[in-house]
Amino acid sequence: MNEDMYLIHFTSFFTNYKKDQNRDDIGFNNLLGIIENGFRFNRQHTYTPTELNGRRGIKLDIGMICLTEANKYDIKKNRDKFGKFGICMKKEWVEKFSGQPVLYTLEGSINEIILNNLNQLITNSYNLFQESKDTRINQISLSIAGISNHFQAITELIKYKYENEWRIIDDPQNDVLQKSIIPWQITEEKNGCEITYCKNYLPISHGNDAEFYIIPKEYEELFSSKVVEPDYNINKIMYFEDL
Repeated sequence: MNEDMYLIHFTSFFTNYKKDQNRDDIGFNNLLGIIENGFRFNRQHTYTPTELNGRRGIKLDIGMICLTEANKYDIKKNRDKFGKFGICMKKEWVEKFSGQPVLYTLEGSINEIILNNLNQLITNSYNLFQESKDTRINQISLSIAGISNHFQAITELIKYKYENEWRIIDDPQNDVLQKSIIPWQITEEKNGCEITYCKNYLPISHGNDAEFYIIPKEYEELFSSKVVEPDYNINKIMYFEDL
């Protein structure tokens, strides 16, 4: 990575936010939440190939933190796309938790063929387990699913996107990462019932692991009044207008 390149998590980057009238407020509150509580692992739900009878394949659940490798010119050029708020993480922090660049691949490439074959193996071995009830086959299926999860989590087809993305994967076998994760129980009401579930957060030492924060000048006063440890974190502001 070149010296003038940064690893940035843009906090109002999600597609759902791009046409939201409150996009700036969402991005601002997301930034404050990351500084105080850490990054939440977003879970990307994917499936193995659909079977011949039309039934959906096996669900794969992948938790990840996404960052974009960009310089100031890239940020300025893609303002509408990235949004006005972001947090730049130190490269050593990202690498500490085995963060790495996404592997962009072409449709029909050997990488896509390997991934499709892995997913087909999961489906075939799982169906065999359902027929035989042999737990050894189920263990094989789960092992293949673990490999596929890891490979799928760092692979994107170029036809979908190409954003110089880096990812930290919520890998159960990464001891350094798992010892740092803080699980939070969240309770929400849905259809008249309370549902409790767990979300994993990766703390950032109240900003010590960040290089700088991107905010518009009009949010400086609000940022100063709401951010944790303001005397320290205010010094890390990089104004959106100055990029």
